[in-house]
Amino acid sequence: MSDSANPARNTGAAAEERPHPARIYDFYLGGNDNLPVDRAAAEGFVKQMPGSPVGARANRRVLNRAVRYATRNGVRQFLDVGSGIPSAQATHEVAPDALVLYVDNDPVVAEYAHRILGDTSDGRTAFVTEDVRNPDAILSAPETKELLDFSQPVGVIFGALLHFVLDDEDPYAMVERYKEALAPGSMVLLTHSSPDYVSPEVRVVVDDIYTKLRVPLAQRSREGIERFLATPGWTVAAPGVVSTNEWETEQEPATDDDRATTREDAAGYAAVATKS
Repeated sequence: MSDSANPARNTGAAAEERPHPARIYDFYLGGNDNLPVDRAAAEGFVKQMPGSPVGARANRRVLNRAVRYATRNGVRQFLDVGSGIPSAQATHEVAPDALVLYVDNDPVVAEYAHRILGDTSDGRTAFVTEDVRNPDAILSAPETKELLDFSQPVGVIFGALLHFVLDDEDPYAMVERYKEALAPGSMVLLTHSSPDYVSPEVRVVVDDIYTKLRVPLAQRSREGIERFLATPGWTVAAPGVVSTNEWETEQEPATDDDRATTREDAAGYAAVATKS
């Protein structure tokens, strides 16, 4: 990719002054939409927490498996909330025949997304600049109404997102609002950071990393994550709420890379639930 074609080379000066979580994640995934400042920060974080790139890639792989599971079970449209930069195995690449609406509140992500998705001329993708904490604004956005049909199954993706919604922001009621808007056959696909399998020392390092990035973090236990899906009329798919490197289906088992990933490096849970 040439500099002129790469959104990372065309952001404003302010965006280049400090590392950005979305671009660091893109770097961990092997993407091109990152800057030297992001790579330097990522390498510094790896020195503190060597498993962080491994965990990021495990998270992406399980989301990809979950999207393919959803498409095999009748989902043809996705609402990817808090999507980050839609590159490096993004949802529209994993499910090329589906309609995909990306949502993120970050202006840096929005700039990248509009440029990346601008190359998609078939009208199957769109982007909304909005915060996950405002479900009504997202669900009623013109782009949402134009692209998605909520009378049909929709897959709502909360990929490595809900741990950025603090407890005092009522995350469970927020997720319920999305679920209420969905038709039978719809799914919620989520991954969520958790301290359950990491040592207290690593947890301190994680908190320090996100403090440096100026991003508050609410790591939750498995029970706290299960609560997002514990709604009457919703069924959690096998194998349940499990470590991100262990979520698999009969049609698509976990990969060798997943089996080589420890729960500590995965550092989170994955799950899919379906509305009946």
